[in-house]
Amino acid sequence: MRGWKQLVLAVMLVVAPVHASLAQPSPLGKINRELVEAVFVEICRLDIQQPETVMRQAILETGWMRAPFLMKRNNLFGFRNTTYLVFDEWQDSVAYYKAWQDKHYRANEHQDYGAFLKSIRYASAGYTEHLRKIRWERACPVQAPDNSLPSPGLEPPAASASDPVQ
Repeated sequence: MRGWKQLVLAVMLVVAPVHASLAQPSPLGKINRELVEAVFVEICRLDIQQPETVMRQAILETGWMRAPFLMKRNNLFGFRNTTYLVFDEWQDSVAYYKAWQDKHYRANEHQDYGAFLKSIRYASAGYTEHLRKIRWERACPVQAPDNSLPSPGLEPPAASASDPVQ
């Protein structure tokens, strides 16, 4: 019986640290500024309403485009039916958001986009407060006559100051 107890103890000493390490959040790495910039340019190019708030949504949902779960699915906004949607390219996720917004959002009926998101149950309790804490001061550039958009030159804040908690 004594050998059995030692075996159990040895297994626990090996399994417990492995289990603990799985529970620890792993660092997401550096922000890919070019990708973040490209997402905002795409939001602006598609003429999505409330682009700054929509960009904050993508930042919150993906942790500045670094969260593996959604990024592997090219799903910048956490869209799901019974499971999370998977898009071929991240641009498809932005186009899906545009179509979704065109179907559900009427600016003349909703003064506050955060309240709209709550009213259709897109946003859970505290979601809009998290969005407001994300430092995104950029606005879409005015479109040139040939419909080209200049590069906005993004400078995201320091990772520790503004990254949303996932």
